[in-house]
Amino acid sequence: MPATSVFGPFRLEPALRTLYRDGAVVKLGSRAFDILVMLVERQGAVVTPRELMAVAWQGLVVGESNVRVQIANLRQALGRDGEGSGYIASIPGRGYTFLASVERPVKARSPASPHPTWRAGTWSWRWVGPTT
Repeated sequence: MPATSVFGPFRLEPALRTLYRDGAVVKLGSRAFDILVMLVERQGAVVTPRELMAVAWQGLVVGESNVRVQIANLRQALGRDGEGSGYIASIPGRGYTFLASVERPVKARSPASPHPTWRAGTWSWRWVGPTT
């Protein structure tokens, strides 16, 4: 599963299938979401329409116009007043590329041990993390 990615005011959580803008959920269709994940994961590289179709339509035969529609939806969802085009560029005759700088924050490791620990001559599953 791709990791959480942060770009501009957005946080992309592939595991949750959610995109946030300044903490608020951005509504995306499932195909647009799949395309966005692929573009963000391959940030800076050109992704062909065929590659995007393979991810978003898995085994279905569709035309490139379907990809163009989803890219337009993504640009609209990402941008206000036309700034969405600043995230995804069309490369004529080749495909699309994700332009924004992408950060992948490292999650702080929980102090809780996911495995038993050896304590006082026996294995212990005792919780050592914070309680909530």
